[in-house]
Amino acid sequence: MIKKLTLIMSVVCAIPIICACSFSTSPSLPQAPYLTLPQEMTTAAPDISATPAESETEPPPEPVTITMSFIGDCMLATDRGGEYEGSFNLLAKEVGPSYFFENFTELFESDDWTVANLENVFTDNPDAKTRNKGYTPAYWYKSTTANTAILNEGSIEIVSLANNHSEDYGKIGYDDTRAALEAADVMWGDNESIITLEKEGFTVALYCTTFYYTGYDRIISDKMAKVDADYKIVYFHGGTERVHEPDEWKAAGARRMIDNGIDLVIGGHPHVLQPIEIYKGKTIVHSLGNFVFGGSRSEENRTIVYRITLTATEGEITDISDEIIPCYVYTDLYKPGIITDEAQIAALHAFLAGETASPMGE
Repeated sequence: MIKKLTLIMSVVCAIPIICACSFSTSPSLPQAPYLTLPQEMTTAAPDISATPAESETEPPPEPVTITMSFIGDCMLATDRGGEYEGSFNLLAKEVGPSYFFENFTELFESDDWTVANLENVFTDNPDAKTRNKGYTPAYWYKSTTANTAILNEGSIEIVSLANNHSEDYGKIGYDDTRAALEAADVMWGDNESIITLEKEGFTVALYCTTFYYTGYDRIISDKMAKVDADYKIVYFHGGTERVHEPDEWKAAGARRMIDNGIDLVIGGHPHVLQPIEIYKGKTIVHSLGNFVFGGSRSEENRTIVYRITLTATEGEITDISDEIIPCYVYTDLYKPGIITDEAQIAALHAFLAGETASPMGE
């Protein structure tokens, strides 16, 4: 299996990596190669003893290519469902559903599945009441079920409901959210349901889950071990908010997931980016940060799209390539966009490689 990592400077400009480097996400984390050089595939020498008739009877199997894009926290709502000047809910009514992902429509339409973390409730039910969270400050994010069209227009096919806001309005709100997503033909995953994706016989298991404390990774790994799939991804929600360095327990747990058979680990919840680690040849994205984030207008203005392409022949992976697409959380109100400034791109890459403390280049 070949592992390649390509850093995308813009949608139309791919910069190949020409050297290998190492990084760690904290002083106590082991050094791991962040970028790996492509290696030439080795193929068996042709069997020259075969007769022309024998060599022509069975055409070579066609490879299957699967591309998935992952984005961070999407909050398509306003606290308590408010509609006031500058709020997400009011803006959604004014601009229409295509506005928010407009800068990524072509990119997300070109993949097989785009995956986001959905941190709000979709409900039109007046009986859906805020639940008591038992701490302050607390926020409850809600919008109408009509806002599921934002996901459709943005070509977001899968969302995670495994987070700390999907039950802001209790069971009623959670059930309404799932029903609204299903009506909009958007797949959803949570702690109880692992999504199995299939393309031309190749299967991908995607587990959208929370990961709030040390040791829970063993539960995640045990659940995934029972799933029969060619490739396994954990897309989790957990860790300390608004810190650029992953918690030691979280980073250790992500590595144990790799040890226990997970092929790709992607995290969220801190609301900021955290570095990317290559561990035993597999990728850990410690935090994707925010993406379309209606909960605030002043979050750190950096995020990425993490994009992976798998190539397989007869169920065996022959190539894996990654792309990191540097993005702004805001190019306009609640509207992310792709970064084209070379200095800002370089600063973000340096951070992801563990070379600097901030993706802002500070």
